[in-house]
Amino acid sequence: MRNLAGKTKLTKIGTIYKKEMLDLLRDKKTLIMMVIVPLLLYPLIMMGSMLFGSAIASSMQSSEYHIAVADDAADADNNRYDGRALRELLADTEDDLEYHLIIEDIPSGECAQALVEETIDAYIEITTEHADNGSRNVFAIYYLSSKSASSTAADMIADKLEVYKRETSRWLLTTLGIDNPDSVLEPVGMTFEDQSANEERVGRMLGMILPMLMVTSILLGAFYPAVDTTAGEKERGTLETLLTLPVGNDELIIGKFLAVSTVAVASALLNLVSMLLMSVYFYAVMQSNDAQALRINLTDFIPALIIVLLCMTAFALFISAVTMCVTTFARSFKEANNYATPLMLVVMFASFVAFVPNIEFTGLLAAVPVVNISLLISNILVFEYNFSIIMIVLATNIVYAAIAILLLIRLYNSEEMMFGEGGTNIQIFTSRKEIKGGGVPTMSDAVLVVATALLLLLYVGSVVQAKFLLWGLLITQLFIIGVPLMAVWYTKRDVGKTFSLKFPKPIWVLGAVLSELGCYVLVIVISIVLGNLFPQDTQTVNDTMEYILDGAGFVPALLVIALAPAVCEEALFRGYFLSASQKRLRPAAAILIGGAVFGMYHLSFVKFFTTGILGILFCYVVYRTGSIFLTSLMHFMNNAVSVIAMFYPEMMQRVLPVLFQESLGTGEILVLITTGMVCMAAGLALLRVGSRRQ
Repeated sequence: MRNLAGKTKLTKIGTIYKKEMLDLLRDKKTLIMMVIVPLLLYPLIMMGSMLFGSAIASSMQSSEYHIAVADDAADADNNRYDGRALRELLADTEDDLEYHLIIEDIPSGECAQALVEETIDAYIEITTEHADNGSRNVFAIYYLSSKSASSTAADMIADKLEVYKRETSRWLLTTLGIDNPDSVLEPVGMTFEDQSANEERVGRMLGMILPMLMVTSILLGAFYPAVDTTAGEKERGTLETLLTLPVGNDELIIGKFLAVSTVAVASALLNLVSMLLMSVYFYAVMQSNDAQALRINLTDFIPALIIVLLCMTAFALFISAVTMCVTTFARSFKEANNYATPLMLVVMFASFVAFVPNIEFTGLLAAVPVVNISLLISNILVFEYNFSIIMIVLATNIVYAAIAILLLIRLYNSEEMMFGEGGTNIQIFTSRKEIKGGGVPTMSDAVLVVATALLLLLYVGSVVQAKFLLWGLLITQLFIIGVPLMAVWYTKRDVGKTFSLKFPKPIWVLGAVLSELGCYVLVIVISIVLGNLFPQDTQTVNDTMEYILDGAGFVPALLVIALAPAVCEEALFRGYFLSASQKRLRPAAAILIGGAVFGMYHLSFVKFFTTGILGILFCYVVYRTGSIFLTSLMHFMNNAVSVIAMFYPEMMQRVLPVLFQESLGTGEILVLITTGMVCMAAGLALLRVGSRRQ
């Protein structure tokens, strides 16, 4: 019976898969993104960009540029400046440079005006600089950086002046009786001998370009099928019919997911084939045009390409599942485009990691989505086969895809998600007269408010902090609390429910303090470990804080760094955002997402994990007790310890020496983790006493 049930389940999944594939293949947009773009558009773009770039370079090289020479202030008696020789050198078009510089006969006092009026592209002003040990000529190049012709002319003049400088130096040395002036000008010769194999050099160039293109192609290949199978079904009104069929939600989702993944994998495969064909074509052209061209053995890349294909398939599964999760929230194709745009930006930004020089591909980075696949492709193409890293990348992408599928099934089990209107309604854009008062914000409003606060932090906060330092940080905190307060007022939300303004019980205060102390100890351990893995990120955070606190006193620092975030950030994240999340999502999902958003808000890779863990604890405390006052106290305690450590390091080193350690032994880690877990367990147990959720 069990085997029969399994076969029936697979049959249903296969039926859904066939149905979705037929629908997708009938869609012209899917076929265009899957076939036309990789096979035609990419080659045309690559060839066109090369031809266009070559044409521009040739045009800039052969164009004429008008310049002038202002040498009235040059000291002719120092025997080191020959105006006639300089002008002949600048006007020479038959030398190795082959620049076309036309020298205009303009009085020195009128050169500046001629440059402004653009009758000349640049001019040189020659003056003599006198010093105790002699004098020398100074050549100042004046140009307009906003004009491409002027910038190009300035670069050409600089190249010509380098030649003039060498010739003048040789002449001076010759007049001093030195027969071989080059032995003085260049006493040490230097050459570069690349010992890398030709295949490795080509692989390195491909490894910088291919990851971003492959990630983007998979994302675009998965996007349209994902939208069509989720939001498209809602917009066409066919989702209700599908849900009435004798098919479980898990079978329906898996069938849809396999169809989207198939298109994404096919798109990636076609993109890879297209890029390889273009590479082979350029290689053949290079070999036919140059007998000394780079010679490589293309068969050496076959194992690398097989591994890349396997990993890209696993990545396509992950991207397909995530894209379907995002587009499920939408009720129309247009709305799905709006939801998917941030996802595309994040994925494409993460794929740029392949351009970062000297980044070490560790096991930790192998578990980071998108980053892992980009770095893996870069390493594989230079024949660095670390099979443990490869297995981590494959396993994590498959696990992430499975988690996303489970979340997708949960979403399809929610009638409010599939057929409700309130969840996706942005009330902030609704006329205030039409809004009914009461309740908590919608999830869409919460996302918009957090995004607005983050943009203010990036574009306004960074400016005011750089200008006003500590008080600029306070202004930033006022922005953070001002946005949700304005949103609550405009949408007429219940202030008490939105911000969880419930007075806590005394036993909860003790529980909050204990759980904060325990979590702080665990965060210290994580901070030290991550600090050793990413020292530059940690140093940047410390340098920024020292810069902001420059000249500030202890009390103002405590108020701005500890008290202000305890009020403002809690109002935004544990108040506005968490109340909306709890209305829309299950408690566990709301708590985890709230912690992750809080971690991302701090704009640091190391602090994402540490503040993310604190954010999860804070969200749980508010969920358990309904009181934001507790998390404000916990937030204040956490930040206050850091402020005290910065102003009174000697005292804190006696009380908490672990704060100043750069590394920990195994025994110390075990003791700290045990202590932290015990304190947290005791604190959370006290929070459960008399709470609203048993």
